[in-house]
Amino acid sequence: MASIIVRGKGSISVKPDLIRLMLEMESRSKDCGEAMEMAGRDLEELRDIFVGFGFERDSLKTSNFNVRTEYESVHDENHEYHNVFKGYCCSHSLNIEFDLDTERLAGILRAVSASAAAPQLNICFTVKDEEPAREELIRLSAENAKRKAELLCEASGVKLGRLLKISYDRSDMNFVSQARYGMDMNCLRAEAKAVSITPDDIKLTDSAEFEWETV
Repeated sequence: MASIIVRGKGSISVKPDLIRLMLEMESRSKDCGEAMEMAGRDLEELRDIFVGFGFERDSLKTSNFNVRTEYESVHDENHEYHNVFKGYCCSHSLNIEFDLDTERLAGILRAVSASAAAPQLNICFTVKDEEPAREELIRLSAENAKRKAELLCEASGVKLGRLLKISYDRSDMNFVSQARYGMDMNCLRAEAKAVSITPDDIKLTDSAEFEWETV
């Protein structure tokens, strides 16, 4: 039995509708308990800030919490190096998501940058629901494969028969826009008016393999 195997490909662009804000905080002290207390105070300050912007108090979600010891390498009078205890570091990674609103984002960044917590910030633009895009890519991949198969059969003087097999592995997709958003701390402190930007669309591709009988 003769057959034809074709890989179909689908490509779409998706408009971001969600902001994901990630915050990284670190507190250090010679005393472990004090380092953790500092981390707790910073967290409560951030929670207060976000409540002021209309969020629920538990909207800030922890993705990582770690307490570690830190050492530094020093040399003595004999030029031999030794590890000397510096203290404890409490690191806390948090994230929060909200509807795409760059003016609201700028206000949050101003407030957070002025806080004692002063976390490092990372911002990305993504989507609330990935499934519609995944389903559309599957449909486009199937249509693309069938069109290719029909063209190949036409050029070869054969007819496309029944579908024999579909091979598809759900791929990991990066549902994050390539747009980068940053504001200098001096601008934030000066409360400069934010520019209402439109993040670049998210570019996605997917593929599947189809096998048809040829007659």
